[in-house]
Amino acid sequence: MHAAVVSATNTLVLNPDELGPDPAPGMDLAVTLSIGHLEIRSAGGTNAVALPIDRLRHIRALADERGLKVAALASPLWKWCRPEARPGRVDAFGFPAQVPPEERLGWIRRAFEAAAILGAPIVRIFSHLRVEPELTEQMASDPLLVKALGAADTAGVRLLLENEPVCTVAHAEPLLAILDRYHGQGLGLWLDVANLHEVGQATGDVVRALAPYVDYVHVKDYRPDDDGRVFCPAGEGVVPYVEVLPLLHAAHPALPYGLETHVRDAPADALTTGAAFLRSAIPGGVA
Repeated sequence: MHAAVVSATNTLVLNPDELGPDPAPGMDLAVTLSIGHLEIRSAGGTNAVALPIDRLRHIRALADERGLKVAALASPLWKWCRPEARPGRVDAFGFPAQVPPEERLGWIRRAFEAAAILGAPIVRIFSHLRVEPELTEQMASDPLLVKALGAADTAGVRLLLENEPVCTVAHAEPLLAILDRYHGQGLGLWLDVANLHEVGQATGDVVRALAPYVDYVHVKDYRPDDDGRVFCPAGEGVVPYVEVLPLLHAAHPALPYGLETHVRDAPADALTTGAAFLRSAIPGGVA
């Protein structure tokens, strides 16, 4: 049986590591903002899937003490390439980008163990890093995906694929192809709307096509600048949330919306502003 979504209503989710390596301040901010769910990605500068069991239990205890639930494990699975490949700049939050194929199943099992300890019903995955063409691996033909989906079902968690521009599956066409192929085996979509906008596809038609597969939404925003882009609070940038959010709500009246800011200066203020924006912009409101 596949894991259920977080709630019967729309929910906000906060990632504590947006405020720094210590998860406690981020959890305290969640309480202050009346956000009851967390997305765990890293702590102490180490990716959650690489943390020792006692550290994971400590994070779970910190959440339990505050009445918070872990909605998702934002794992780095499949945000990797072979050791002989040359990845570009990759933000993997304390996880190596080059992973030998023989070690990958172990990391998948470790992620499921971490999810169980944290109480996370969903686990994010990616789709292999785009590297040299002759060394780039393809997600749709990766036999490890089928094994992982079966193991996830046994473990009672759901694997959700994020559309990530540095990975092989970022545009709507390959996203729809892989989701259609593996959705029946439990694969869903961890939709990052800003990433979709970055590749020029955050349009009404594309969002409607992807919406049936969406089980989690990542929310961040940015504005163009001379160096490319600068991150800003959700609702203050160029990502067309005002158009996209009603389309997602029409397909799914109950979704988790994970606040991700990447704003380096005053991230707590950016998350506070983003939470207020989502509460006003999502039809039906959020818990």
